Amino acid sequence: MENRPETNIQLKDILEMAPIAVAWSDITSDRIDYINKSFSTLFGYSLKDLPDLNTWYDHAFPDPYYYQQVIEPWIRHNQENVPVEGLSTRMFCKDGSVKKVRISFSIVADKRLWYFNDITDYWIAEKRLRARSEMLEMVAKSSALTNILDVIVKQIQYESPLSLCSVLLFDQASQCLFLGAAPDFPDFYNKAVDGIKIDLNVGSCGTAAYLKTRVIVEDIFSHRYWQDYTALARKAGLAACWSDPIMSSKGELLGTFAIYKRIPSSPTQKELELINFASNLASIAIESFRAQEELERRAYFDHLTGLANRGHFFEQCENTLSKARTEKTSLAVLMMDVDHFKGVNDAYGHKTGDLVLQKLAEMSLSTLRKDDIIARIGGEEFAVLLPATDQDEAIRVAQRLRARIEEGGVLSIDGHKISFTVSLGVSYCKHDDCSTVNELLNAADDALYQAKAAGRNCVFSQ
Repeated sequence: MENRPETNIQLKDILEMAPIAVAWSDITSDRIDYINKSFSTLFGYSLKDLPDLNTWYDHAFPDPYYYQQVIEPWIRHNQENVPVEGLSTRMFCKDGSVKKVRISFSIVADKRLWYFNDITDYWIAEKRLRARSEMLEMVAKSSALTNILDVIVKQIQYESPLSLCSVLLFDQASQCLFLGAAPDFPDFYNKAVDGIKIDLNVGSCGTAAYLKTRVIVEDIFSHRYWQDYTALARKAGLAACWSDPIMSSKGELLGTFAIYKRIPSSPTQKELELINFASNLASIAIESFRAQEELERRAYFDHLTGLANRGHFFEQCENTLSKARTEKTSLAVLMMDVDHFKGVNDAYGHKTGDLVLQKLAEMSLSTLRKDDIIARIGGEEFAVLLPATDQDEAIRVAQRLRARIEEGGVLSIDGHKISFTVSLGVSYCKHDDCSTVNELLNAADDALYQAKAAGRNCVFSQ
């Protein structure tokens, strides 16, 4: 490149009008002599911000490993005055955002002329399509919801590297938000927000869920929504939070998606598009997961009591019996039947009978041990699997269950207090004498028949 002033002026005039970002630097000193208007528009830097290439590299490629392993070898490989093969890479802008560009350069005399083609929109569309495809494939394979949501969160953080993102899941019964995915948040923060009740002034997410509308908090430390959580945010290094409610296709609240910033910030239009994209993907993932959960629940659990159904109980018994043989432990089974249940239905109606069965399930779950499995196997008949339990302990469990149910009761549809009792049969086997699940259940059923014949509201063992 000749240094005649008139040539420079003409070249700069041409480059200033160019639609692509252009800069030139001195090969010997690495001084940056010129950047055009498109360069400043694309990356946000003025010539004063970038006195030399090292300064530019520090801003554009803050990861030294990436620069050393990718950028520097590419420049060295293209030192000759020949057409340079372009390099597609991510570059950080002055405002912290990221652009995907294709860089090339040419050498003219003692100058290196740089060209930057912005391919960000194409790159984002391609990355989002891949993320969506990956998520849908995971949904189809019934992957864990946390893993699916992690894919969404990491995609957004990839597009917005100075952001931290999270997904919280809404539980209708408790009206609380629970942790869905927040892979890069500190543990203490995740623990603090896990199970938080939605309401006004409960951070950005609690408020967004309560109002079912987007909440933009540009400065956490001056906003009323965060007045009770500023210490937590400060400890986590968070200064801004924009939260979107995740809504189902039927308009039901599923959770929240949030983008956090470490400095007070307002969302750009592209960041608002990011939130929309993430919320829509998360909605698909959560709805699909819950639909699958509902299908499994219907397949394995009784619709009235929420307990395991007959098929699922037999499956659990087979697995436990096999484990008992391997680990040389004992197990027991209880068969339980509601006494005079037909009389309850005849006197108060089937709706009241349903209340009795639901109450029995509730009391049983609160009385049994953590590893015990109870199922409704038909009508008013229930079965309980007691892993790693000897005969004496099984009888004690059965007596506790009988006594707890005798103490309880329900109100009929018309307000009458109804007490009810149960009869129980117990069967037991050691690891070396258990044959089949059916034999174990038949033995418990025989013991139940003896309890009924003995006057009901009692426990018999085989």
